Amino acid sequence: MRRVVILVLLLAMLAVSGTVTTTAQDKPFEGQKVVVVTQTGRSIGGPVEDYAPEWEEMTGGEVELQQFAFGELYEKMITSFETGSIDYDVLIYPADWAGDFMAPGYLEPMSQEALEAIDVDDVIPLYSQRITAWGDTVYAFPYDGDSHMMYYRKDLVDGGEYAAEFEEKYGYPLAEPKTWQQYRDIAEFFNNREVETAGETFPIYGVLEAQRRGAQSYWVFLSRAASYAKIPGNPCFFFSCDDMTPQVNNPGWVRALEGYMDIAQFGPPEMINYDVADTRVHFPAGTSVLNIDWGDVGPISINPDASIIKGDVGFGVLPGVDEYWDYEKGEWVAEYNQAPFIAFGGWIISVAAGSDVKEAALDFAQFMARPELVKVLAVSPDTGINPARYSQLEDISLWVEAGFDEESAADYLDAILNTINHPNAVLDLRITGSAEYLDALDVEVSRAVAGEISAQEALDNVAAQWDAITDRLGREAQLEQYRAAVGWEG
Repeated sequence: MRRVVILVLLLAMLAVSGTVTTTAQDKPFEGQKVVVVTQTGRSIGGPVEDYAPEWEEMTGGEVELQQFAFGELYEKMITSFETGSIDYDVLIYPADWAGDFMAPGYLEPMSQEALEAIDVDDVIPLYSQRITAWGDTVYAFPYDGDSHMMYYRKDLVDGGEYAAEFEEKYGYPLAEPKTWQQYRDIAEFFNNREVETAGETFPIYGVLEAQRRGAQSYWVFLSRAASYAKIPGNPCFFFSCDDMTPQVNNPGWVRALEGYMDIAQFGPPEMINYDVADTRVHFPAGTSVLNIDWGDVGPISINPDASIIKGDVGFGVLPGVDEYWDYEKGEWVAEYNQAPFIAFGGWIISVAAGSDVKEAALDFAQFMARPELVKVLAVSPDTGINPARYSQLEDISLWVEAGFDEESAADYLDAILNTINHPNAVLDLRITGSAEYLDALDVEVSRAVAGEISAQEALDNVAAQWDAITDRLGREAQLEQYRAAVGWEG
């Protein structure tokens, strides 16, 4: 029934809006092949597979999808540009890589006419302005809106049969965790506990968090680090905006990594090898009480083919801390601090400036980014597309028709809106070399999680590598970019 509702919704939208730029009779791109590149798997690449035939039928063009594991994707794309081979016409990639692709002129600027055609004014400014432009030039269509949020089993956590026992043990009421300590307490309390799920009783884990190297897990660590080390009122989190001094190894970051390492004891033994694709299978299957992820888990949690906890999931802003590290003062500040992390920033769609089928590539990119399609993709499970538009976040009926109950839909949308509108939210790293900086972080965090080195040693290594990258790329140029990326005004 859910699939039928979504299909009917899509057909109705297309009937109202018409095709994007062509009609079936025009066939303007007959004989032209558009090569699209993105990550492996159904997430992000799936919609291209599903909807490319429709564009091919309308235009006469052909779409070839090439996919690579996330850990290889950047290298494949940047090598294509640096060697001049231009292997890909359309690129669907993380917004964080903008500095490496947009700044050198590798991408085709998007015209105002093209932006108007996808109704860019409907896109929340965080996603339309920050992630698609470099300087004053727009080089990408917004496609996906990403930020991290917390998922929890509200049937277990929101009071109920476990409330008295939990409060007796920890000294406060059992409820949605507001701090990382409370998050840990809940994970500890429920780990290996037998609970009833979908009419059956079986043991569950306390938490599921991606921890595998080369698979986007370091963003889960960064979600923890944000509240421990983000100074309210100071947008400069990864580096000092005075001189690009890395903050990655300060006491706040170290405490966060220690927590990320510690939480593993309350998850499956194999969690060190989990990426988000794994946690998105296991959490909806009812195997844990807590999970950190992007917005994808919302639609997956209501998919009867994948979830046994439909209607039992709570959605929340990432937890905060009771004290945070102020690197400007060099001391811990004993005040509650919540700093939601705008992890990743979203997948965006660009066209290679050197493409020899540029018009066809632009047309296909516009076809995939059109509001009628992304509205449907956002409510569908396993697409990798999260809300980025006002029309997606303000229309609760869209989510109810997709299968959410009204309470869950409101809770899910509130969690997203409260995250992206939070005054202390942390913006992800978006400067030249961001992929290299974050790869260094990924490697050392993975070593710490594996028990090879301590949290302090790991992050000291990262700081040294970040300084080396900055010096090689030019400290003043990197500082200027970082200040601009976070909106630092001095």
